[in-house]
Amino acid sequence: MRAETPIKRALSIRDIPNAFKATPLDDRDMAEFYEDTMLVRTGQAGESPIKDIYEGCCELQERNAYLLMGHMGCGKSTELNRLAKRLRDEGYPVRVVYCSAELDRANMEYTDVLILMADALLSLAEETGRTPDKSDLEKIRTFWNVRTERERIEDKSEQIQAEAGVGGALRGLLEVFFSIKSSLKYDVEKRTVYREQIVRRGSDWLGAINRVADCLSTPDGKRPILIFEDLDKGDTWNIFHGHCEMLTGMSFPVVYTFPIAYYYEPAFNDLSAFFSETCNLPMIKTRTIEGEPFEEGRAALRAIIERRTDPSLFEDGVIDSLIDRTGGCLRHLFQAITKSAVLAKRLSKPKITMELADRALMEIKSNLSARVEGKEHDFLVEIARGKHKKIENKPMLLHMMQALAVLEYNGERWYNVHPLMEEYLREIKMLPPKQQ
Repeated sequence: MRAETPIKRALSIRDIPNAFKATPLDDRDMAEFYEDTMLVRTGQAGESPIKDIYEGCCELQERNAYLLMGHMGCGKSTELNRLAKRLRDEGYPVRVVYCSAELDRANMEYTDVLILMADALLSLAEETGRTPDKSDLEKIRTFWNVRTERERIEDKSEQIQAEAGVGGALRGLLEVFFSIKSSLKYDVEKRTVYREQIVRRGSDWLGAINRVADCLSTPDGKRPILIFEDLDKGDTWNIFHGHCEMLTGMSFPVVYTFPIAYYYEPAFNDLSAFFSETCNLPMIKTRTIEGEPFEEGRAALRAIIERRTDPSLFEDGVIDSLIDRTGGCLRHLFQAITKSAVLAKRLSKPKITMELADRALMEIKSNLSARVEGKEHDFLVEIARGKHKKIENKPMLLHMMQALAVLEYNGERWYNVHPLMEEYLREIKMLPPKQQ
């Protein structure tokens, strides 16, 4: 979720960390800081995974669930926020759910997602004023009337009955969900009980969710849309594997984020069959498959930087070096700029120098190389030497992509070693020195 302090364009070194903080753009920032990079990502005019999802959400299908894949830090969250804004502006009830803020990231299950789904719909009901029938609210409330060995789970029934009208019932039920979400995150015993109840009565829960969604539809038939953010930061495969029937059984559109590396799991084809679209948001490439500079991609990244800061705060050549050596990975580019600025501020430097940029990039390189074992270097060397397609060792490719040691680029789905990881391989003599 976004920090309270809005992004402001940096006009001094001390402003840069705020301008490049690791948070997606939201409605407050989109007009000033968003840069359309879809053409340089996909390589083809008109191609856009976000437009694919948008068009699907606007035209209900037999399956209304979508996966958006991409490397962590590639810009998925910003693109989804922009999608949500567009849909809201067109009159759709939209809710973005930040899973890692609501759940224990290391211990998320599909049942938790289904609970958050109901909470999101009820929150939308309160926000839009389209309140479900009291009988539907009562069915959701009584769904949780189960017992543990130590205590009965609090259902707040007396409070709900005491408050007059459907609005009071909705407010009371939202309080119940606040308690449930807290237990999912912190209370192992209650978490187990809630999960078991969803497992036992899954069809009842889906029915209740869909009835609430029916009440949220607009008079012109626009269904509510839920976007589940940062699911790709948990044990995503186990959330979906074996549970797709439940997670895609909604009568309204649901968008999930998904790590691109899992595309290479042998069972991915079976999983993807449950979704209307499985879309990929590629990295912004800085080199072509032949290894030549890709100027359009570099220009797009420079434009992103210059929207956020005055380029005169960098010595000549520093921005180009940062772009080239981070390979289109926005997360690493922003990390390097922020770290460089922190060092410049501490040293009372008015600009980010090449030396400071090198120090920031060295830290990222060290972290990357620490994730890769020596026995895995040969795999990376093979890619660096030109095997950018048809990589047969899918488990190793998955592992290297999860570590961001290998990046995937557009169109033909080709791969390259992260430039900083390639530098490391040259330093340890696994690759020859780079020709100047």
